[in-house]
Amino acid sequence: MRLRADQQFPSKLLRMKDWGRRLFPGFEPVAGRMLAMICGLAIAFFLLTADAACADGYTFDTGDVLRVSVIGEESYPLDVVVDDRGSISLPMLGDIQARGITAVALSQAIQRAFQQQKLILEPFVRVEIGQYRPFFISGTVAHPGSYPFQPGITVRHALTIAGGFRATVVGNTEPALQIADLRSARAGLAIEEYRLKVRLARLQAESRADKSFVAPADPPVEFGGHLIADIIASEQAQLDARLTAYRDDVSFFEVSLDRARKEADMVAATRKEREKTANLQLEELQSARSLREKGLVTNSNVMTAERAHTSYRAELAQTELQQEQARQAMLNSESELRKKKQSYEMDLISQTQDTQVELGKIQSQIRYVADKLLFIFTYGEQRTFDDLQGSVKISIFRRDQKVAHDIVADENTEVRAGDVIEVSIVANKGFYAPDTSGTMAAPNAEGPALQPSIVGQ
Repeated sequence: MRLRADQQFPSKLLRMKDWGRRLFPGFEPVAGRMLAMICGLAIAFFLLTADAACADGYTFDTGDVLRVSVIGEESYPLDVVVDDRGSISLPMLGDIQARGITAVALSQAIQRAFQQQKLILEPFVRVEIGQYRPFFISGTVAHPGSYPFQPGITVRHALTIAGGFRATVVGNTEPALQIADLRSARAGLAIEEYRLKVRLARLQAESRADKSFVAPADPPVEFGGHLIADIIASEQAQLDARLTAYRDDVSFFEVSLDRARKEADMVAATRKEREKTANLQLEELQSARSLREKGLVTNSNVMTAERAHTSYRAELAQTELQQEQARQAMLNSESELRKKKQSYEMDLISQTQDTQVELGKIQSQIRYVADKLLFIFTYGEQRTFDDLQGSVKISIFRRDQKVAHDIVADENTEVRAGDVIEVSIVANKGFYAPDTSGTMAAPNAEGPALQPSIVGQ
């Protein structure tokens, strides 16, 4: 159990009395009363200033550095950090919850802890903010990162602290160099786009079994004439080779099918002849049997007729087997021909779809590069809110105790400690308006129309 201040520190009180005797000789009782009054006023002032400092309602959270003072305790004042659990650790008391409460509430909690553990009967505790937890800013700013919080700052102040807008920041790349790189990238993409368009035209002609195709009429300005001719010639060679290979394969299967049909017809004709012969032999056998019953021929003659009839029946069965084999060969040839045609058609469909998907991706990349190029050319490296009016999007991720939510903000929104500010540039209504000065065309503007050329004629 802790004692009162006069019981805990008698030597300090004696020294105060000695100091009063020297200062006011002969007035020891008066000096004691004056000293007590001064101490009371000091404590009252101490508490009033602590309340005033915390009157803004600021609540603590992880990352805040707090200064805790306890009058009469040698281990205080001390600086403590609110940990990730939202607590602070104090000598003799252990962990005290600090997240989500003000300095006044935390002071009262510490006082109650001293009293409940009977360490100090009447503690005087003061909690003040030593260092605010930082706020964070990211996105299209010059120097994204964390910065010390200052009470009363707004998003405009935070952007100033982070170095302002850098809508085109990529390391230390200068806008002029970025423009050159983007133009080079756009030229490469345009060449790939035209190559895919030519391939798509070739595939469409191949699906119609045409020997030629119409080249697209919009080659990019980055092309030289020889490069366009090489691309078209390459695709025409592909068309010729694929059509020739397909026709050769089809011709082979058609020849095999025709041969199988002829063999089936020949076997069918042979079977008919053997059926006729077998029927005649059967009639002769029946006649011989009838004559034998009348005693006109011998048994040997009948037996000879029976052997001949059996031989003809065996030959007829062999012919029927050959006919079935020829029919099966014909069906196999028809199936192979049908499979070849279906496989070729499916390959054309697959190649066409893959080319269309790849073309869509390239065109999307071209639009992105063109938009970025137009943005850099129009807005430059660094701009203000007025320059980017209507194109700035600001969102703040803020956590209030256990709840976290996103806030749509503007330049005048007040920033709180621990806020995460996301800054991005979006296109407003007139963002992609064409440049009427003629310096730069809109990203989707079409080049000069060219007459289509037919190749393979």
